[in-house]
Amino acid sequence: MSSKTVSKALSILDVFTPDRPAWGLRDIARELEISHTIVHRLLKTFEEEGYIFQNPETHKYELGIKFIQLSNTVEERLRISDLINPIMKNISVETGESVVFTVIDNEEGLFVKIVESEHQVRFAESVGKRGPLYIGASHKVILAHLPDEVQDKIINQGFLDHAPQLVSKKSLLETLEFIRQQGWFYTAGETLNDAAAISVPVFDPKKNVLGSISVAGPSYRFTKEQAEKVLPVINKYIDKIDDIFSKVFFPSRRDYLLKNIT
Repeated sequence: MSSKTVSKALSILDVFTPDRPAWGLRDIARELEISHTIVHRLLKTFEEEGYIFQNPETHKYELGIKFIQLSNTVEERLRISDLINPIMKNISVETGESVVFTVIDNEEGLFVKIVESEHQVRFAESVGKRGPLYIGASHKVILAHLPDEVQDKIINQGFLDHAPQLVSKKSLLETLEFIRQQGWFYTAGETLNDAAAISVPVFDPKKNVLGSISVAGPSYRFTKEQAEKVLPVINKYIDKIDDIFSKVFFPSRRDYLLKNIT
């Protein structure tokens, strides 16, 4: 199998997201601009190996349970639950809100772990959700600590995509500088209309940004004033979190580290 075929096969897997977990063959072909014949052949191969199945009622394709096995393998090797879950639970108990661990992966933000609050109304997002780094506190604190060249690339792509959240590149760059100086950031209504979060960055041993830790909740309850009150709780635990990632390599795709940009 050529590298080009492998790339096409992987691009098919990438279309499956929490927002759109089921796809028809023609929809995939149209989305990726790949011929129906090639898509059909690759889907059948994935189906035979258990990575994808075709729902007999809708006739659409969905991810198979093989990915649960792979996810468990990664989780077991990293021991993320054992290491970071107790800290996230402590933060959640002390703040009364949900706690979210986000990482940078392929120049996007990826929700890796969420500890939900015990409130009936809580932060309503899911593990595995991706988003651009110019939206939301959990993403912006990551973007703020990326090299200038990478920031430009991500922001420029946002404007090319006509992202409605982007109004002015100048104002966004000023916000990112403010985040670097302040060390944290709060947003409301950016990732979700009714959600708010306060976030701080997480770094690896070489002080390269890896992700962020956020406390999040419904914006009517989690105002900026309330968020600032929980900031000391996050800061109390952030050194422990950084220490964990000084001992455990987290395999997110941080392409900026591979481009000799410092």
